[in-house]
Amino acid sequence: MLSFSLLGQATVHKDGTPLQRFRSKKEAALLFYLAHTGRSHRREHLAELLWEGRSTSQALSNLRTVLARLSKQVEDALVATREAVAMAPDRVQQVDSRRLLDTLAHFGAVDSAARADVLRDVLDLYQGEFLAGFAVPGAPDFDVWVTTTREEIRRQVVSAYHKLVRCASAIDALERSVSDIRRWLEIDEWDETAHRMLIQLLLENGCEWEACQHYEACVQMFRAELGVEPSAEMTALIEGVTRSPPIIGENRS
Repeated sequence: MLSFSLLGQATVHKDGTPLQRFRSKKEAALLFYLAHTGRSHRREHLAELLWEGRSTSQALSNLRTVLARLSKQVEDALVATREAVAMAPDRVQQVDSRRLLDTLAHFGAVDSAARADVLRDVLDLYQGEFLAGFAVPGAPDFDVWVTTTREEIRRQVVSAYHKLVRCASAIDALERSVSDIRRWLEIDEWDETAHRMLIQLLLENGCEWEACQHYEACVQMFRAELGVEPSAEMTALIEGVTRSPPIIGENRS
């Protein structure tokens, strides 16, 4: 059985043992592409994807060579006919990127603490960008596919965190919701919506000084890195709020 980890540094395991004997990046790229898409592709499409600029006959010949090498490693997990190539579904145990997207697409509402925990577990699959640092020389179409897929996954993950924080803040402890937003900001530190939700959440729970501290950090970051000011909507959240640190031992309840 094959298991693919494509979120972060890409790896593929066969029966728990990592496969590392790829002769070229295009061998690994073909496996990753078939695993994530989860469907059959015509040989001509795969040849063009990985050997753009070569003649059709040469590209198809290169594809046959790669398939022969891969078959020695993955055996019957790779299904190749004269017309198309696919991964055998019953020989693939997990593809983390595919599982993440499929689960998020059908997740539904976050209406209980248990549902929030389930969504957190799903989002924990996101251990980094899709195929982080993986590029294939001489295959611009493949690199475009990676970039497009990477952005789509990231967009879906950010949307899921937005849903989680918006719904779970009403049913979970403050610490849990703050942790969710900080994880969100690890994925996209420039997402002002996340920063604004964190500030509002802290204010609603009486953590005024912490909210102001985070706001000031946002001001410095936006000015230094982007040359812009936080939005008026974010600034309005902390208008009139004291920015003095709490007195030690003060009862803030």
